[in-house]
Amino acid sequence: MPAWTADAVAKRQAALPVYSPDDTNAPIILAITASFFAASTLAVLLRCYVRVRMLKGFGIDDWLMVVAMIFAAATFACFVLETQYGMGKHFMVLVADPTALKTVAHILYFHSLIIMIGVSIVKISIAYFLLRLSPRRSHQIFLYGVIVFIVALTITCAMTLVFQCIPVQAAWDASLRPPPFGTGTAKCYSNVIFRNLGMMNSAFNIITDALFATLPVPLIWSLQLNVRTKLSLIAILSLGWFACAAAIVKAIQQFHILEDLDWTYRDSFSVWNFIEFTIGILAASLPTLKPLFSWALETARAMTSGNRSHGSGFRGAVGYKPAMGYHKASDHSSTSGGKSVELRSLASRGESGAINPYNVEIHGRQGPTGIAERDAWDMEGGKSSQESIMPPQHPDLGMGKNRIVCTTEVHVS
Repeated sequence: MPAWTADAVAKRQAALPVYSPDDTNAPIILAITASFFAASTLAVLLRCYVRVRMLKGFGIDDWLMVVAMIFAAATFACFVLETQYGMGKHFMVLVADPTALKTVAHILYFHSLIIMIGVSIVKISIAYFLLRLSPRRSHQIFLYGVIVFIVALTITCAMTLVFQCIPVQAAWDASLRPPPFGTGTAKCYSNVIFRNLGMMNSAFNIITDALFATLPVPLIWSLQLNVRTKLSLIAILSLGWFACAAAIVKAIQQFHILEDLDWTYRDSFSVWNFIEFTIGILAASLPTLKPLFSWALETARAMTSGNRSHGSGFRGAVGYKPAMGYHKASDHSSTSGGKSVELRSLASRGESGAINPYNVEIHGRQGPTGIAERDAWDMEGGKSSQESIMPPQHPDLGMGKNRIVCTTEVHVS
């Protein structure tokens, strides 16, 4: 929390109008932060649903994003507590209540630590996600190097925040500082040093935001996907540029914070810092929701066409039990000797009472098929094959290796 000399406070106080104690900007601060927090929380919850229920694979990047979401919740809780004790009011009103000012400063101390660590966790999660897309060893080494750099930078910045004052309590208790702020002997960073350290951290955040917004372009373009899928994935992952823009605005607010004596009224620096945090979560989570979007699209098509619903079974024909719309055929029905699934006949659209047979059999070949051998699906259990950006990782399979997930023969008669 920045501090000013007694002379600076007196001069600015004389130039400022008299504010009402009831004048507060807290509702706007909470409305902005709550909106971004709700959007990022929904994205993470949907991400967990896709990875756990649809793809049956929860990776390191997913766990890290859940942890980052916990840090985002803690940061939002800090905003709520700060506004309860006076954040959003004019600074001179807050100064008139030393107890409230001390409480706000104490919360801000932990607020700054929590959000700084949370932003770093988001970046590490994105790095692990990109590792899934990295076919080359050189790309993997580079990403691991970025992870190590972010961890080292986070620890260094955390130490500068924790020990900005000796003793630590002087960071929020001005009475422990030397005159004119208090009567103690605590030693703290000067405002200029504190600001410069913050600007250094912001500069590295901007660089890493730009890096993670740019890296997906060559990685995705090298994958064996159609051009439309490549462009859509690149567009979604490029949302990281919005986080980069938010980081730039935050850095500008941070640089001029010492010039704004009424900084508590809008709390612009903290708000933009939180926007950067939550946009990073959104940008990292949206690409993982592709299977859910595909399922929703197929469901919408099924509702309009009346034929089938992807992921929730097929609409059975008249006279058939409408359970899942398919059943396992006998073992001898498969010419290849592997797994066979026979879909029930489907009624033609617009027909009632008549059965127009679309008999479909799906045969899975025998023999090792890589990931498919370990992720065999059970049609009677209600599970269905889903398209995924990347399949679940297995410890015995090398990362980045191109493999045939499943080979099928489809016979339609």
